[in-house]
Amino acid sequence: MTSSPGQNEGPPAERSPRGGSAPGTPAGSTDRRGDNRTETAATAPRQDPTSAKAGAKKDSGAKGASSKPKARKPGEDWSVFRTVVVLVGLVIAGFGAYYLITGTAGLPETGDGAVNPTLENQFRFFAAMMIGVGAAFVTIAIKFQWSNMLWLVCLMVFIGGIGRVLSWAFSGTPHFLMIILMIVELAFPAALLVWHKYIAKTSEMRREYSERS
Repeated sequence: MTSSPGQNEGPPAERSPRGGSAPGTPAGSTDRRGDNRTETAATAPRQDPTSAKAGAKKDSGAKGASSKPKARKPGEDWSVFRTVVVLVGLVIAGFGAYYLITGTAGLPETGDGAVNPTLENQFRFFAAMMIGVGAAFVTIAIKFQWSNMLWLVCLMVFIGGIGRVLSWAFSGTPHFLMIILMIVELAFPAALLVWHKYIAKTSEMRREYSERS
């Protein structure tokens, strides 16, 4: 009995993986996975570690600058406010000391006539009160835990401006310097209190924002 050609032939020899063909892969075909990995590694651009670190630092610095805006120094607004309050106190106390020393003779348009002792007595008393009001402004600015007293002292000055308005209405037009003082005494206390309220509100908002962040 003769065997047909190819009947006793074994299976075709399998190529070793080193030869480029995996077991079970048909002859003539090649495995492209290893080649693809080799090509990818060969064609991928190489990154300089130094430039990568520099870029990372630059990005982190840019993010930090954008996320943390420059904040104002704490207490800066209060320092300016307290300086203004001290200056106001010194000006008021200076006027009071001047009138306390000179009396009614220090007023404009008083002339060289006879001095009324009663008027002179009362005038010097109120001049001393002006020194007290000026000292109160300075004390409030230095010991700022007494800032609630600022409202009372400003109210005193404002009422003094009302007194000048009544004098103008009942006794005639005074010297222009008195009119200027009247305007300042009516407008400045209110402006000072509004400024105080604004700084207190913004300081509270900054504190709450810093606590949340």
